[in-house]
Amino acid sequence: MKGRFTSLCAVAVALTTVAALLAGCASDEREERGFPTEAAERIDRIVRPQMDARLVPGVLVAVHDPKRGSFVRAYGTADLATGRPMDVADHVRIGSITKTFTATAVLRAADEGKLSLDDVLERYVPGVPNGGTITLRDLLGMQGGVWDLRDYPAFAEQFDAGPTASEWHEGDRLRAIIAQPERAKPPRTRVEYSNSEFYLLGLVLEKVFGKPVPQVIGEVVAAHGLRATTYPTDATMPAPESRGYSYFDEAPTDVTARTTPALFGAAGTMVSTISDLADYARMLGRGDLLKPETFRARTQFAGNLRYGLGMVESGRWLGHSGAVLGYTTHMGYLPEQDVSVTVAVNEFTSPPLLGVTASVIWFGIARQLYPGTVPDAPANTQPDPPVPTVTDLDNRLRQTLDPAVPTERKPLRIADDDKDPELITRVAQAFTSITTTVGKVTGAGGYLLATVVLAGPNGRRPTIVPFVSRDGSWRIDRYWACENIAGTGPPSPACE
Repeated sequence: MKGRFTSLCAVAVALTTVAALLAGCASDEREERGFPTEAAERIDRIVRPQMDARLVPGVLVAVHDPKRGSFVRAYGTADLATGRPMDVADHVRIGSITKTFTATAVLRAADEGKLSLDDVLERYVPGVPNGGTITLRDLLGMQGGVWDLRDYPAFAEQFDAGPTASEWHEGDRLRAIIAQPERAKPPRTRVEYSNSEFYLLGLVLEKVFGKPVPQVIGEVVAAHGLRATTYPTDATMPAPESRGYSYFDEAPTDVTARTTPALFGAAGTMVSTISDLADYARMLGRGDLLKPETFRARTQFAGNLRYGLGMVESGRWLGHSGAVLGYTTHMGYLPEQDVSVTVAVNEFTSPPLLGVTASVIWFGIARQLYPGTVPDAPANTQPDPPVPTVTDLDNRLRQTLDPAVPTERKPLRIADDDKDPELITRVAQAFTSITTTVGKVTGAGGYLLATVVLAGPNGRRPTIVPFVSRDGSWRIDRYWACENIAGTGPPSPACE
């Protein structure tokens, strides 16, 4: 990638060309039983603007509601090379939803007396830093302090680079964890997301059962009665499959074959369909296959992540999200109404702010159809302001993200930043050496999506800057701002 600047016109042409490609073969495949037209239209109004603004090829959505009925719909394109539309039967990579299956396998083994959650890791996987004090319960709850390799250049390259210089093989991850003990943190000091902890749990399962982890997880899948969910042993996917895409420059790249079991193991390797995930979300949220006391232990949620034992609490929903190169997924179950909502997207770019995630769409659906069940943003009491022109928003965003422009002179501010008015300055500092060019503006009732190209030393990539309506003006979404300053210094009071 050349990392040079081009004119606004050239950027607009590039974005328009890619958007036309992605929208060229829109699909409307569906399987719906008794679902109200009005509710289906509300889901459409959430999904279609996201796809349009974020340059996402395809989206899958499933809602199973005892009162409303069943909604399963495919949007957009599954394969940009052939133009094949997305189909509700398409297989997708489910990323970290794999962790829920891994956790269930460990918890079932505990119920059967094959292991104890208080066993230390060293008993099964020798040599891991702090392995003599880390318990299996710690790993299940993201409290083991095991290094996640996110900052390890050889590992990060697998996701951040177009062509990679190396390919990871079985055992590489374990060797990297063991070789750098200084990266480890004491267990039970904080809840911190770590793929490595569930990768290690996969090794534990292999030791306990004496068979490869795909077979162990496969038995959990079979016990749930899921027919389209698998743990692949290589980078292939069962047909029909949606291809997965990432942006390493301004055009989407097919990265379907970039995810191998060696990268994530039992933390993120599995494949499923949107219908299987919708059924599974309900089984997971009810505690199927587990003793009642084990499920109660599983649903003790901790930390800002609200993480249990291989499960996440989002408001009143139980579930998990997932992301691997080219795909994101999000599933949730609402126990009080016996409802499951699941979303899959066939695009994911690292870092995640360069593309849509299934979670954005999932939360939109949950808030629209089941208000009050997830945390809501402050209510907007004013009519939405006019949608700005591309030129106007481009100028204002450039000034706002320019570190040299004082806070009081920045034309845009962060929504709900009363606890930290300087938050926008910290965001601007995070964009040092990066320029922004707005190529498209999409309004969608209460929020605004700016399709932007970031240009800097490492090249050019598209991103989305989301805005929300507050007091008669468009303000940068606070969640987006907080994500951009993560790891750049002390947390902002506005992000707590």
